[in-house]
Amino acid sequence: MKGKQTISQSANDKKEKVLLVGVSDSKKERWQIVQSLEELANLTITAGGEVIENFIQIRKRFDPATLIGIGKSKELAQISRSFNIDLIIFDIELSAAQIRNIEKITGVRIIDRTMLILDIFSKHARTKEAKTQVELAQLEYQLPRLVGARAEFSRLGGGIGTRGPGEKKLEVDRRRIKQRISTLKKSMKKVEQTKRIQRKGRKNIPKIAVVGYTNAGKSSLVNALTKTKLITSNYLFSTLDSNTSILFVPPKYKMLISDTVGFLKNLPHNLIASFHATLAEVLEADILIHIIDSTAEDLDSKIITVDNVLEEIEAHRTPKILVFNKIDRLFEDEKIRFKNKYQKAIFISAKEKMGLNTLKDCLKKYFFRNT
Repeated sequence: MKGKQTISQSANDKKEKVLLVGVSDSKKERWQIVQSLEELANLTITAGGEVIENFIQIRKRFDPATLIGIGKSKELAQISRSFNIDLIIFDIELSAAQIRNIEKITGVRIIDRTMLILDIFSKHARTKEAKTQVELAQLEYQLPRLVGARAEFSRLGGGIGTRGPGEKKLEVDRRRIKQRISTLKKSMKKVEQTKRIQRKGRKNIPKIAVVGYTNAGKSSLVNALTKTKLITSNYLFSTLDSNTSILFVPPKYKMLISDTVGFLKNLPHNLIASFHATLAEVLEADILIHIIDSTAEDLDSKIITVDNVLEEIEAHRTPKILVFNKIDRLFEDEKIRFKNKYQKAIFISAKEKMGLNTLKDCLKKYFFRNT
């Protein structure tokens, strides 16, 4: 099954033409693949690509050599020639051998979903801490793929999926990469120690962490509550660092609220591990604000994804407030339906400053009910 999705580009901004590939072993999961490819398209746009075509294959048994089989790989080659495709992105993690084999058949550069996410993180890493965390995740992803994968790594240097450690670092042997990983881990331990000391200095102040699916409006909420100016963007993963601000609630109450990196379905495990220092703000919070984009089509699955990541980092037992954002974009019957289904949730619009006092009152009652 093939579906076409064209994304506009400016005449002066040449983008890589991208073909997206979704694969499943069950016809029942077809709709999930379609949704996942929509998200992959948004990730591709964030990375600077132009999605030209989607390709979906249902296959009971995956081919160990090419995942989709030689016949389908040749079909990808034909589509790529027809549309002048520069890059094929698979919505499933590939081995180095599979990448090499598919590239030989199609004649097009191949990356997978994980490589794309790591590339976006590299693009958006602004601070030294974020850059260190991203490089660590990239090297740990690439290390097991070095054996027999020299061809893939030697051609890095331009385009989506090639940002980060760079050609020289990726051409060294496993021993030197392991040494680099060890150095980065030591650097992150120092960062964690510094942050731990900072948190001890404010241990008597209530701590809130804002979590949620990427692009749900975490930074916008913190900005609206605290009048800070964190970077906000319609692109995914605009926030990679944790940012802590002071939240004042009348008449005299003070809390700390932290913006955190967004979560995503199938977020690479090594990426979560590498961002341990950033996610420590979540682990040490007294309460979590789980912010949800109320306009998202697959809203329930995104709530589950966030809950799963919280469980993976062992923060699922922390008390949590569900906050539905962007309600200004809902019809009245949709608002009623949400409020009936999630009766304990709070409904806001960070952009329009709607419902913020209700959220502040909820936090005040939670932390200061006996004062």
